This record gives sequence, C-alpha cells and structure tokens, in this order.
Amino acid sequence: MPIFEIFSAPSGTYGNALINWKTQSANEIVDFAASYRYAAMNLVSFREQRGAGTIDHGALPILFLYRHSFELYLKAMVYRAAVLSINDDELVRALPRLWREHSLMRLLQMSAPVLQASSSRPLVQSGDLQRQITTLASKIDDIDPGSYSFRYPVNSKGDSALPKYFLTNIFVFADEMEGVLDELSQFCRELEAERLQTSPQMKLALHLISDGAAE
Repeated sequence: MPIFEIFSAPSGTYGNALINWKTQSANEIVDFAASYRYAAMNLVSFREQRGAGTIDHGALPILFLYRHSFELYLKAMVYRAAVLSINDDELVRALPRLWREHSLMRLLQMSAPVLQASSSRPLVQSGDLQRQITTLASKIDDIDPGSYSFRYPVNSKGDSALPKYFLTNIFVFADEMEGVLDELSQFCRELEAERLQTSPQMKLALHLISDGAAE
C-alpha cells in the first residue's frame, strides 16, 4: 500500500511512526486513547522524578491528555458495543453523533445501555465500573464539559475557562484516572474479543442462509 509521508525520515530511522494502518480507522480509537494516556503517564513520571519546582503550567497538558483519553475510551466502549449489536446501515447513521460528542456526561448516557446489556460480565456485574465512571465523569464535566477548559484560558464568550484560582494535584488526578482507565481498557478488550469470536460465526450463518436461498 502507498504510504502518505509528512515530516518523515528514511525508512528504518528511529522516530518514524506509522499511524492509521488498520483496515477501518474507527478501530484505532482504543490505540488513540492509550496513546494519550501513556503521554500523560510519561509527563507525570517526569514531574515525579524531578521532585521540585513549580508544576502550575506543566499540569495543563497532563489534565488535557488524561481527560481526552477518558473521552476516547468511553467512545471506544460505545463503538465496540455498537459494532456487536447493530447492522452496518444503522451504524453509519448512529456513529456521527458519537464522534461529534465531547461532553463526558452525554457520552456516559450513551454508554449506559452498553453497561446494562453487559451486566453479566465480571467487570460490570457489581456495578462498580459504572459508579467509577459516573463519579469521575461528573467531577470533570463540572469544570470541563466540552473539552476546552484545559486547552484554552477562555471560552468562546471570552470568559475564564476554569474557576479562578483552580487548584489540583496532578498525582491525585492521575491516580483517579488510572484506576478508571484500567477498567475501561479491559472492558474494551473484552468487547473486541467478543467481536472477533462472533464474526466468523455470523459469516458462517450468513453463508448457510445464502446457500439455502440458492437452493
């Protein structure tokens, strides 16, 4: 396949990165979520090792990266469940709204049926996952409902994007995020494993139907 190159170095050079290589780009959503999460983890680790100095402005990228990773994991959960449960035509109509949405609380509403339908799974059965997601999403959505507050100092009206003298601790924030993202990542893996398992069965069923129609 031809490769679209921009700011690349000769083949084999360390630092080259191949992005968007899967058959369907939407299937990369978990990879994107993990990438932003790992970038946040690296920044937190750097600040932890440094152990001194002002973190004020250094906190902003960490807050944004974790918040964006959380958003993408929620979208991945809804997307992977949708792939399992609805046909391609319905999928095409439903997904644009998912990709456009940035409010964590609205994404939480979209994910509620997924969690309810998966209530027999160990990760979901106790209700802990939904409680963890809801608690974290509501806290963040109070200060960053549209994914702008950690990126811009002002909103579209020119008002302050964050409350005045907003205080947070990047290590506490990271701990809260990591606990939930671990669970979401595992749940997304389970949904993907189910899709890979059922896909051949669905194809076989369709094949048998087609053979019966031909007769």
